[in-house]
Amino acid sequence: MTRIAFSLWNERIAPVFDVARNLWIVDASEGQIVGQTGRRFASDDPHERAMRLTTLQIEQLVCGAITRSTYEVLVSHGIKVVSFVAGDLSQVLNACLRNCLGDGHLSMPGCGNGRRKRSQGNCRRLHLQEQQIKD
Repeated sequence: MTRIAFSLWNERIAPVFDVARNLWIVDASEGQIVGQTGRRFASDDPHERAMRLTTLQIEQLVCGAITRSTYEVLVSHGIKVVSFVAGDLSQVLNACLRNCLGDGHLSMPGCGNGRRKRSQGNCRRLHLQEQQIKD
């Protein structure tokens, strides 16, 4: 089982993790949600945030923009950080469960060019299918 935290603002991934207050925490096993809950940060201090995530047994954080100093504090606490992600929680959560966050279609504007490989063809096809359903 993996415990993943998503930094939220209005049911979307928060644009900047360092000042976001809300987390959505998902316990996942074999690509399926087995539990989920919401939590809040009480502080903007990177060390306090890292301790809170550690106490909550978070293994991975999915967030928008994040400062290098905060990123380094989280990583030093053993938390894998998937940053510069944008989108509705449901879209991001589904992509995360399918292991498709790295394909770039949910990158913040200006963050996907050249930094993330689009080698996950299956994820790209799923994204295109989702777009066709919406249209």
